[in-house]
Amino acid sequence: MRLKVLLLLALLITISLTLFPDVAHQTLIIEAFGWQFETKQGAFVVSLLLILAIFWLIRRIITALLAGPGQLWQTLRIGGHKRREERLRDGIAQWLDMRGDYGQRIFKKSRGIIPEWARHLLILGAQTSTDQVLASPSEDKLATVLAARIATDPNATSRPDIATRKAHLEAWLQAHPNAPLALMRMADLTVEEGDWKQAVKRLEEVWKHGYRSAAYSKPKLAQAWLALANQEPQHAMEHLRKAYRMNPSDSDVALALGEHHLQNNNTKAAKKFWLAHLEREYDLPIANAAYDLLKDEALDAFHKLESRESSAALQWLKARLAHAGKLDGLADEILAALIQESPCSEFWQTQAEWLMEKEQWDEAKHAYQQALTLARD
Repeated sequence: MRLKVLLLLALLITISLTLFPDVAHQTLIIEAFGWQFETKQGAFVVSLLLILAIFWLIRRIITALLAGPGQLWQTLRIGGHKRREERLRDGIAQWLDMRGDYGQRIFKKSRGIIPEWARHLLILGAQTSTDQVLASPSEDKLATVLAARIATDPNATSRPDIATRKAHLEAWLQAHPNAPLALMRMADLTVEEGDWKQAVKRLEEVWKHGYRSAAYSKPKLAQAWLALANQEPQHAMEHLRKAYRMNPSDSDVALALGEHHLQNNNTKAAKKFWLAHLEREYDLPIANAAYDLLKDEALDAFHKLESRESSAALQWLKARLAHAGKLDGLADEILAALIQESPCSEFWQTQAEWLMEKEQWDEAKHAYQQALTLARD
C-alpha cells in the first residue's frame, strides 16, 4: 500500500513538472554547514524520489534476510497478491469439493501465501483413509495426526485393516499424548479386534477422563467385561460382577451371571439373583430362565412369589408357575391382566399354548395371530 502511494506521488510530481517546465528548470540553492548545493528543482525532486525508492528497497532486502533465505523471494515480490489469493480460494474449493486434482497444482503455486506445512496438510486432507501412509518419526506432528485421523475414520466407506489403523493411532498418541479422539478410537479398535483386557482398560480410561458419557460407556464396559469373562473362565465370577455393576439392566450379563452360579452348583444363589433382578427389571429372557429353574417346584415357588409386587416379567413368571402348579384359574387371571396392561408377543404365545392344551382352537389361533403381529412390530 505504501509503495502504491509513493508511485502515485512520483507520477503526480512528474506530471506537474512536465506541465510547468519553467518551474522544473528553476535553480534551487541549498546552504548548510558552510556547504552550498545548487541544482534544478525538477532534478532535485526526481532524485529525492529515487533515494526514497532505494531506501525502501534496502529495507525490504534487510527484512528478507532477517526472515531467512527461504522468504527472500516472497518478501521482494511486488503485486499479484490479490490474484494469488483468489487462486488459492479456488484451490481450497476444489479440495473441499473433491474435484479435479483436489487443488494440489494450485497449492504448489501458492507457496507465497500459505506455508509449506499447511500445503502438505491440505494435500493429506484430500486423500482417502486407505491412501494415508504411516508417518515416519521425523514427520511433522500435525501431518502425522491428520493422516491418522483420516485413516481411522469409523465412517469411511473403505478402511485400512486393524493392524494399520492401530499403528496410525499409536503414532497419533505418540505425537499428541492423551488426545481425546485418539483414545476413543483406540478403545473402539480394541473392542473390534477382541482384545478384551485392553478394551476394558481403554474404555475405562476414556470414561474416567470424561471423553464419553456414563450412558455410553457403561453398556460398552459391561459387554467388554462379559466377553473377558468368557475369555478368562478362571476369573469369570469377578468379571461378571463388574459387568453387572456397570449395567444391571443388561439381560446377557444377568443371564451369564446366573448361569455361572449354576455351573458352580450354587442353584440357590442363581434363584436369588434372578428373582431379585426381575423385581427391578423387565427382563423376559431372565424370567424364562428362572421358570426353567423353578418349574420342578412350581407350586412352592409360586407361593413364595405370590405376595411380591414386581415387574411384568416377574408377573409372567408367576403366571407360568401357577399354571405348572395346576392353579389354572389364578394363572389365567394373572396372564389376562398382563395382556391387558402390557401386551407382548411372549404373553400372547403363552396364552395360545394354554388354550391349545384346552383344545380351544379358535381362541388359540387368535392368540397366535396376536403374538405374530407383536413379534413383527
